[in-house]
Amino acid sequence: MEWGPPRGARVAPLLWIVAGLALPAGLLSLLLVGAAPAGRGLAVEIAAGLGYVALGLLALQLALGARARWIVDAVGLDTVLLFHRQVGLWTAAFAAAHVVLLAFAEPWYVAHLLDLRADAPRALALALALMGLLLLVLVPRQLTRLRIPYEAWRVGHGLLAVTVVGVALWHALALGRSSATPEEQAAMTALVAAPLAVLLGSHLLRPLSALRRPWRVAEVRLERDRVWTLVLEAVGHDGLRFHPGQAVWLTLGRSPLSPRQHPFTVASSAAAPRRVELTIKELGDFTRSIGRTPVGTRAYLAGPYGTSALDLRAPRPLVCVAGGLGVTPMMSMLRTLRDRDDRRPALLVYAAGALDKIVFGPELDELARALDLRVVYVLESPPPGWTGERGLIGGELLDRHLTARYEGAEVFVCGPEPMMNLVERALRDRGVPGARVHAEHFTLVGSRPPGRRSLREQRIRALAAGAAALLLAAVLLVGAVRAAPASSTGPGGASALHAPPAARLSGLAPPGGAQGANRTRPKRRARWKFPSPRMGDHAVPPLFSMA
Repeated sequence: MEWGPPRGARVAPLLWIVAGLALPAGLLSLLLVGAAPAGRGLAVEIAAGLGYVALGLLALQLALGARARWIVDAVGLDTVLLFHRQVGLWTAAFAAAHVVLLAFAEPWYVAHLLDLRADAPRALALALALMGLLLLVLVPRQLTRLRIPYEAWRVGHGLLAVTVVGVALWHALALGRSSATPEEQAAMTALVAAPLAVLLGSHLLRPLSALRRPWRVAEVRLERDRVWTLVLEAVGHDGLRFHPGQAVWLTLGRSPLSPRQHPFTVASSAAAPRRVELTIKELGDFTRSIGRTPVGTRAYLAGPYGTSALDLRAPRPLVCVAGGLGVTPMMSMLRTLRDRDDRRPALLVYAAGALDKIVFGPELDELARALDLRVVYVLESPPPGWTGERGLIGGELLDRHLTARYEGAEVFVCGPEPMMNLVERALRDRGVPGARVHAEHFTLVGSRPPGRRSLREQRIRALAAGAAALLLAAVLLVGAVRAAPASSTGPGGASALHAPPAARLSGLAPPGGAQGANRTRPKRRARWKFPSPRMGDHAVPPLFSMA
C-alpha cells in the first residue's frame, strides 16, 4: 500500500473547478453552431444563453452529488459539498434570469408556454420543474428546522434533481433552436447524460459491487455517555485500504442500496485493514439507535474518502487539534503511528466540554507513553482544582504549546465548525502555510452552524462567484454574436430589428400585434400559430433550462 495521501490530493482544486465549467460552457457553445434566427433581438439571445448555462450547471450538480471517488479524492469531500451548494445557488440564479429576461422581451411567448389550455402537459412540466428547482435550493438549508428525516430527504432530493434535469433537457430539445439538427441534439444529450451516468454509477453500480465485499459487526463498545464504537470485520475479503484521517459511508443491513447511508471517520489503525472501527455519537435519526446494533449485523462500506490524511512516508512532526468527537481521525493517525513504531514528535490539543466528556482518555495516556506524543486537554467547564488549559483554543494557547520541536509539522484540525474556524485563523495569523493545515468540514445538510465562515468556505464562495461571472460574460458575448446579424437590412430595405413579431418568428406572433390591432379578437386557441421547432431559421428560442 502507498502510505502517502490520496493521489488526487496533489491535484490543484482550481483545475478541477475549471474542468467542471467545461460542461455549461460546452452547452453554451452549441448556440454558436449554425446561423442565428433572423430578427431575434439581443435580449432573447441572452435569455437563450442563460438557459443553456443553467442546464449545464444542473447537469454538473448531478456529478458533484454523485461523490465520485476521482472527484472527492482530488479536492476533498467538504470542498465538493461546499461547491455543490454554491453552484446550486448560481444555477437557480441563471435559470431565474433566463425566465425573467425572456418574459420581459417576449411576455406573450412565456405566457403561451405556461398556458394550460394551449398544452397542458408542457405547461405542467415546466411549472413543476420551476417549483422543483426552488425546492432543491431551499429545502437543504432548512432541513433541520423542517424536521425531515435525512434518508427521506436524500432519496427525494436525488429523484427531484434527476426529474428537473430530464424536464430541462426535454425542454431544450423540444423548443430550442440549437438542437435543430441530429448532431446538435446528440451533442446536447451526451453532455447532459455524462453526469447522469456518473450519478447512476455512484449510487447504483458501486453499491451493487459492494455485495462482494461485506462486513460484519463484531463488537459494539460504549466509549462514553452516548458515544459508541462499531467494530467491523471483513467477511471473505482483504478489508479496507485507507489512509489515517479518511472517512467512509456506512450502510447497515442486508442491502447496500439502502438509503440509510451515513459518513463517519475511521478511528482505527490503517495497519489493520480487516478490522475497521467507527466511533459514533448519538445525535440524529440513524445514530440514535447505533448502540443497539446487534452483533453479527451485515454492513457495507463505501470509500475511503477525504484528502485530510496523514502522509506516513514523510516523518514530519504531527500536530492535531481536536474538539469533541473530532478526535476520531486523530485516533486513527496515532494508532497507526503506534502500530508502525513511528516515533515522530506529535502533539494533540484536545478540547472538551468537561472532563467526563473526553473520549479515549485512558488510551490516549497509553499512546503518550508508547509514542513521542504530548496530549494537552482544554476544558470549557473544568472541575475544581484543574490546572490544565481551559476555555477556547485560540492563538495564545497555541503559542504556549507549538514549540520549536514541532516546526514544519503537518497540522490536522477537526471538531465543531466555530472551533475549526478559530483555529484555522489563528494558524494563518501565525504564518503556518495553508498547505500544511488540513481541515475538512462535514456539514452535510441543514442550517449552517453559528460562527464565521471557514477560510475554505470563503474561498469556495469566491471561486463560484468568479466562475459565474465568467459564464455570464460568455453568455453576453455569445448573445451579442448571435444578435449581430439581426441589425442588417433585410429584403425590401427594412431592418430586421423593426420587423413585426410575425415576420421575426415565422407565424408565432403576440396577440394584439400590429397586424391584428384592427381585427376582432380571436378565440384564445386561435391566437397562436406555434411552428415546429425545426422549421429552419425561424425556430422558437428555448425558454427554460433548469438548474
